[in-house]
Amino acid sequence: MVRKSSGSSVKYVEVEWRDIISTAGWERSEDTKLPIFWSYGYLINHDDDEVRIATTKDEKGEWFGFTVIPPGCVKKISPLIKGGNRDQLKRKTIKPASKI
Repeated sequence: MVRKSSGSSVKYVEVEWRDIISTAGWERSEDTKLPIFWSYGYLINHDDDEVRIATTKDEKGEWFGFTVIPPGCVKKISPLIKGGNRDQLKRKTIKPASKI
């Protein structure tokens, strides 16, 4: 199932994911842990093959600056909103600038 984002439906997200580790030395098994990372961007695609986020969009609406993560490595995708996550949202009234 493909879930592609386009237009105004594109969400800004935090992707929590595990990376792969490889060793070639004398490390003991208990000393090798999978690192966890968090990446931030606009969710462009989320399907059985990939989770794709982008950081930049041009004036034509084309996305750039991709991070593509295998879904099996993704622990969680959390939608974010400007100024914090949903639980931290503080509504502010913004007044238009006065003309001089």
